[in-house]
Amino acid sequence: MRRKTIGHLFLLIAAWSLVAGCASIESVRSTVQERIEGVPPKVRLVQGEQHQVYEAARRAMDKLGYEQTSGGPAQGRLEGLSHIGAGDNFRSSRQRSISVHLLPRDGGAIEVQVQLKEIIEDSYDKLANPATETPMRDSAGYDAFFEELERQLQGEKGK
Repeated sequence: MRRKTIGHLFLLIAAWSLVAGCASIESVRSTVQERIEGVPPKVRLVQGEQHQVYEAARRAMDKLGYEQTSGGPAQGRLEGLSHIGAGDNFRSSRQRSISVHLLPRDGGAIEVQVQLKEIIEDSYDKLANPATETPMRDSAGYDAFFEELERQLQGEKGK
């Protein structure tokens, strides 16, 4: 009886290991795919004209502390950087970048694509350790941007 129980326990552990291994393989596969293809932007559809949505996105970026660095309404894109903040140690710094692309869609909708990145620089040795830019996969910053964009668009409609 005892041998049968140990056998069942062994099979249970083996099955669990196999399932956990598959999950790990899937995680590795998605990480490698992201490194090759990049992290996809977060996307929302909003109603409005291109210029109106552009201005609302510009104000939303400003409200969230991003300074616009490039882009324009005719290009349908905005790029911006946050203020530079302290890093994990006294010799490093952190900053976020935002990239917004506006694509016209059918029915008067605009597709808003947003990509956030974190920039970390270790100022101790810039040649050996240049700044790293890491796309942010799941950040509250995306929700904050889209909520502020909606507020700005509602403000436009109220005018």
